[in-house]
Amino acid sequence: MPWHKGVKRGNGDELVVCLHGLWRSKWAMEPLAKQCVSSGFSCINLPYPSFRNTLEQMVERLDLLIQKEAPNYRKIHLLTHSLGGVIVRRYLDTCSHEKCSKVLMIAPPLQGSMIIDWLGNSPLRKVLGPAGDFLSTAQMAGECSTFCQDVESAVIMGDRVKIPLLHHAIEGDNDGIVRVQSGKIEGLNDFKIMHADHTFITSNPEVLESANRFLRTGKL
Repeated sequence: MPWHKGVKRGNGDELVVCLHGLWRSKWAMEPLAKQCVSSGFSCINLPYPSFRNTLEQMVERLDLLIQKEAPNYRKIHLLTHSLGGVIVRRYLDTCSHEKCSKVLMIAPPLQGSMIIDWLGNSPLRKVLGPAGDFLSTAQMAGECSTFCQDVESAVIMGDRVKIPLLHHAIEGDNDGIVRVQSGKIEGLNDFKIMHADHTFITSNPEVLESANRFLRTGKL
């Protein structure tokens, strides 16, 4: 549908591409996208069928967009929530990305999801689509163990639970969906924990402030 298409906004010479998480839409990233534009960046809030595509198909969608837009910008930055971070890690590991400069991942399950493990062969896991397979901790262990060193990278994780539906399936500090520890990976330039939950972390004022600071300075 027209409202599911990414729209380019802003007239800055640096582009920020926003990627939402599983079973979410571009609206989840709108607070961040609007902030990027108001801070002088151009921005594309990219929607994608997260519950229907394989990881490879999602990466290809991102790659095609960046190939198309790269000639128009001095630098390209990637700003993600949850599953979006997994897509970007695979993209950086497998695709040419010369103009990519900064990557900020918010609540990414970079070490996999304990919820996926807990669901096992449950029919509920099938509702997640292909992500129900590749987001398991076993599958994610096969991804590159060091984050791409060609970009400045950072992760923001939440440690608050407002919707405790699956909280009991997760060990350790978490945001109700993803463990804090799951966002850690060797090679990150910065890492920060904030008092926010998974669902609403992309509209948290402190997260917005840190995201803006990172895109401008490379520090959270």
